Amino acid sequence: MLKIACLITGDNYKSVAADTPASKKKIIAMSLAVMVPTLVWLFNGFMLSSQVLQTRVGWAILTAIVCGSIVFLVEKLIIMANGNGWLSLFRICIGLVVALLGSISLDEVIFKDDIDFSVAKIKQEAVVNAKTIENTTFSKLHNLANLDAEIQKAQIIFNHSDEIATAEADGSGGTGNRGIGNIAKLKYKKALDRKEELNKLLLKKQRFIDLKDSSVHISGVRASLAFNEHALLIRIRAMFQLIKDNGFMMFVYVLFTTLLFFFEFLVVILKLTWKKTNYEYKMEMIEEIGARRRAFLQKSDSPLLDPGNYISHYKTSKEHIKSDSIFN
Repeated sequence: MLKIACLITGDNYKSVAADTPASKKKIIAMSLAVMVPTLVWLFNGFMLSSQVLQTRVGWAILTAIVCGSIVFLVEKLIIMANGNGWLSLFRICIGLVVALLGSISLDEVIFKDDIDFSVAKIKQEAVVNAKTIENTTFSKLHNLANLDAEIQKAQIIFNHSDEIATAEADGSGGTGNRGIGNIAKLKYKKALDRKEELNKLLLKKQRFIDLKDSSVHISGVRASLAFNEHALLIRIRAMFQLIKDNGFMMFVYVLFTTLLFFFEFLVVILKLTWKKTNYEYKMEMIEEIGARRRAFLQKSDSPLLDPGNYISHYKTSKEHIKSDSIFN
């Protein structure tokens, strides 16, 4: 167990094995802390790919391995690194990001059926929106507003012509002669001409309406076919929309997110709060001894700067200089 733990944390097994029980216990605990988020992401990656995104089993396994490996490496970097407050801040930021992504992935798996219902609503909204846009675009492209204005104007002209012809026929207007005379027939013919112009415009509008309905229907079908219910961003949007509209769902989501935060921050919390062991003090002492040696070797009276220690004829001269016979 200790060998595996040392491989995970990057510590030297022989040094740890010869150290105190507390040192061994901490190394094993830190390795277990690294494995917790790794296993969570292995599960998340597989379930998210196979159950939510509907990929093949092979791709789901590959996704799980990649996700787990990335999280394992990140956690291992965190546990191996030593530094100042900036490094601690970086650990916290990494933990926040990984925890948030992990909670979203886990929630996508747990609340799959609820999210499917929300995705169906979003799809329906997308289809309706596509139809509305196509309807507006078609109306602007073919100037249907102007056509409606022409129809309204033609209707007014026809109504006026029909009223004049009727008044001429019943003697309430025009020449005042009751009956269908030549003038009444002439006015009635003009009214028919106006009605024919109106009918042409109405027929033209109906053709445009049929074309518009067909175009709007095709646009809706295309939007429906283009909509991917298994797209990750769409499902995340559906999930947050569901959370926003459902207080109970929001409560459960917060619980799972908090749980994932604790899982992801387990390494950071242990790293920052667990008191140092004898093994860690020993490693720091080795580093300190190495720093003192470097400082000693860099001084002006360092043995490295004395050629007599390394060059043979300088060494001989140095021995003669130190001899008492030379000074007598």
